[in-house]
Amino acid sequence: MRDGRTSDKVLEKIEEKIFSGEWKPGQKIMSETQLSKELDVSRVSVREALEKLVTLNIVTKKQGGGTFVNDLSPLVYLNSLIPMLVLDMDSYLDILEFRLITEPEAARLCTERCSDYLIDELEICYNNMVMYKDNIDRFTEEDLKFHNKISEGTDNSLIIKVNELLRNVLKYHQKLLYKSLGPTGGVSEHKLILDAIKNRDPELASIYARRHALRTINDIKNSGL
Repeated sequence: MRDGRTSDKVLEKIEEKIFSGEWKPGQKIMSETQLSKELDVSRVSVREALEKLVTLNIVTKKQGGGTFVNDLSPLVYLNSLIPMLVLDMDSYLDILEFRLITEPEAARLCTERCSDYLIDELEICYNNMVMYKDNIDRFTEEDLKFHNKISEGTDNSLIIKVNELLRNVLKYHQKLLYKSLGPTGGVSEHKLILDAIKNRDPELASIYARRHALRTINDIKNSGL
């Protein structure tokens, strides 16, 4: 971490601690000195990273009292300045319930409007999911990419933008879910959605997209995560 982007890399490391739940809302985090030693960087780089997190309202610095993780809600993050979103599991469920409403219609519109080329791209994403089913990081990336492609296929600028914002919201929790429950359900459900879109059956695509979102919600509620 000694290149010109050291503070950005420090920012990523601090974000990881928050995303993983190691640092929870309301918790006081390490001092600049402690972070500097742990990450093997200068205090200046740590200070710059913390100032960015303060600006993004992810942490709060209290004069003479240290730095604390903020209690964050999904609404805070509908802001294009924030590259990664920190959500507890309840907030994650709120996002999934939002997807339960929006994704079936997105699948319907995509089926009606998308090009054959986009269908080919969806198939590539699905094949990559199958290929990387034993690599949760890569599998999650392809899963999110698959849904991004569906939003692109709607040709609706608002659906596309909202999906881009939600991608980073979902990324870390999706990985946690797949690590806990495995990718099998995701693979089979994406295949059903893909086939319905390929067959230009908007009604069926909508039904399978809804079932996929609903199954994910139920899995989380039953998993104890």
